[in-house]
Amino acid sequence: MYRLCAKIEFTGAKKWQLDYVTEVEITRDTERLTDTCKITLPKKLKWDGESRVPLQRGDGVKVWLGYDDNLELAFVGYVREVGFKTPIVVDCEDEMYKLKQLPAQKKAYKNATLEQLLKDQNIGYTIKVMGEQHLGQYRVTSDTVASMLGKLQQNGIRSFFKYEDGKPVLYAGVLFKTSATISQVFATGINIISDDSLEQQKADSMRLCIKAVSLMPNNKKIKVEVGDADGERRTIHTYNKKESELKAWAEQEVKRLKRDGLKGNLTTFGYKLADKLDAVGIKIDDTPMGVYQIKKNVIKYSTGGYRQDITLGQRVAE
Repeated sequence: MYRLCAKIEFTGAKKWQLDYVTEVEITRDTERLTDTCKITLPKKLKWDGESRVPLQRGDGVKVWLGYDDNLELAFVGYVREVGFKTPIVVDCEDEMYKLKQLPAQKKAYKNATLEQLLKDQNIGYTIKVMGEQHLGQYRVTSDTVASMLGKLQQNGIRSFFKYEDGKPVLYAGVLFKTSATISQVFATGINIISDDSLEQQKADSMRLCIKAVSLMPNNKKIKVEVGDADGERRTIHTYNKKESELKAWAEQEVKRLKRDGLKGNLTTFGYKLADKLDAVGIKIDDTPMGVYQIKKNVIKYSTGGYRQDITLGQRVAE
């Protein structure tokens, strides 16, 4: 039987290292600006004579989780809040915590691209821009960089951090087309604990209506609808697209969403951790079901076990 193990490192005025923890829950999500980590501390934890928990808002935190002393880095970020009730719960956020403190550079553009907009904020991180980049006439009015990213997200441009080669990278864009190289395969009877929430969908039976909205430089909006009038309705936003361009973009989105394959989520073991945008193969009852991009992963670690709840995104390969 595998033995659970963990290591938690807090870095502030002093460095603290814990070799055991009651519970950890980490959420990695492409739909949210911020990845989060909730750490529940043991009740009888000693802090070298400190009369209270010596953790402060803004302290650095790293979390490693694994089995049989084979630890894997699961989270890097900062303490956002330390609870006052027993057991103590420490809420943490990833690098977006820093961008929530970083004042935005107020600028106006006649014809902005997303890449230029982000570079002009001097955030100090590697930036990867994917998909739609042209914003047209744009004015930065937000107080912080994270708030600016939040406004972009309201218009369909998502941003989030991923760790690559030990460093945080800021991803931003509309469609995140990454490599279809499979990072791992999840299969029933091997490493899938539950696939009850997975559903199979057929493109020809899906009913979907996309409403696309383009904000023009004069602040007027152009709107088009494509797809099935009686279908599930979704709204997407962009900038400075003429009606013909907007319609083509909306039709591309319909094509992306209307696909044969699986949707929903599955539960697997903690090893090995899956990250946002990873391409994973799915095999149900020895039948290959395609390769999918990971949309979200909720990692849960406690004395009761170590699990991943993975939400599938778009199908990227057969």
